[in-house]
Parts: sequence; structure tokens; C-alpha cells
Amino acid sequence: YHASDNAFLDFYYPKDATGPLPVILWIHGGGFIGGSKDSRQDYGMTLANAGYLVANIDYALAPTQLYPGPVIQANEALSFLNGTAAQYGGDMERIFIGGDSAGAQIASQLAALQSNPALAETMDLAPAVTAEQLRGALLFCGLYDMATVRESGFPNIDFFLNAYTGAESFETFGSIHELSTIQHVTSAYPDVFISAGDADPLEPQSVALAGSLRLKGVDVTEVFFRGTDKNLKHEYQYALDTNDGQETLQKTLEFLLEESQVQK
Repeated sequence: YHASDNAFLDFYYPKDATGPLPVILWIHGGGFIGGSKDSRQDYGMTLANAGYLVANIDYALAPTQLYPGPVIQANEALSFLNGTAAQYGGDMERIFIGGDSAGAQIASQLAALQSNPALAETMDLAPAVTAEQLRGALLFCGLYDMATVRESGFPNIDFFLNAYTGAESFETFGSIHELSTIQHVTSAYPDVFISAGDADPLEPQSVALAGSLRLKGVDVTEVFFRGTDKNLKHEYQYALDTNDGQETLQKTLEFLLEESQVQK
């Protein structure tokens, strides 16, 4: 879907699908330096079996590819879907963007790019879809505020972000504010499903973003476990052999169904 490295995507869709399916673009995590779409195949197929066309993408990794490469690639993937999703049964008037960890940061920024003209102008990128096409964002255990992320104590966070930005210290990177989605949400931002475990050092990032979204009037569905002592770690959402993983999956599917049925 793009001329650069690792620009591949896999489509998953239910074999007995009838009618146009809402589309989910999924962006894997891995600290911007690792991971692949293959690690999210099982989860993507689980979403597809619930009645969605899932596009599970790869993107070029740092330090070979620096910011904003992955955001550009993900935007190109949306453009590609605009032209091809229909032949796989997809309805591009109902698209969701989702991701986990670093992928959630990219997904959150991509959603802001589609819905905030000021950010699009700053990044000098044309949004691939309209805000009306975008039905929701699914954000799992991500990072959304570069001014506070270091104090989260997430292991090797400076290593990941230094690699992604190419800076000796990511806070000094000239465009670091662009990565702080918390600064770029507007009332046009899509409805959001956001979740993090109580033992995830990045959980405060999700809580803060949820609060900022609500202040802008965005509808937020949150799954947090503050004060529960469940000890749910980073990316607990993929542990579908656990009760909490299954319960969050069901809430995710309820969000997707509700948002895909809204008339716009």
C-alpha cells in the first residue's frame, strides 16, 4: 500500500459475511522498533469473525525509519483501503482505527490527523478519510503525552522514543509535540474505546487522554482497573484465555457494534 519498507497488510473477514462490513485498520505495537502484523493475526481474526473487515498492517521500523514514517504509512493504508476495501466487502463509510502500545500512539495520532485540520497542516499531510467516515478509535495501553511519558517509568521508554525520533533525548525533538495526541484532540475526534491494565506503567497516559477527550465532548468508553489489585500488565487485552481479557474483548465488540450502527 506504500512504496517504503514493510508496507504490507493482511485482510481478515468472516467467510459467511453478508452486506458491507465496517472496516478496522489495526496497528501493532513493539516500541516503534519491533513487532509485526503477524503478532496480531489471532486478535484481528477474532474481530473479523464478529463481522468486520480487518486490515492488519505492518510499517517500517525505527531506527531505519524515523518519525513520521509510520504515520505517513498508516495514512497511506487508509487511502489504499478507500480504493480497495469494497472488493473485500468493506464499507469505508464506517471505519475504525485501532492499535496497541506504540501502535495505539500511531493510531491515536492518525485519528487526530483525520479530524484536526491544524495537525494535518502542521504535519503537511492530507487526511486520507473524512471525519465522517471515521466511526471510532480503539486504543490499548498507549502513550499520548510526550511531556509526561518519561515519568511513567515504562521500561526503556527513552530508548524507544529516541530511536523513533532520531534524537539523543526525545524531548528535544523539534516535532515531539505532534506525538502528544492529548494536545490534538478536538470535538471532531471519533468516539473512543480506551483501555489499560492497572499494573501497566502507561495506564496514567490512557486515563489522562480519556479525560481530555471528555472535556472536548468526545464519547469515551473506558476499561480501567484502578484500585482493583488485578495486576493486569501491559497488553493484557490479548490474553484472551483470561476472564479480564475476554470481558474487555466483549466490551470492545459492543463498542464496535454500537458505533457501526449509528446513522451519520
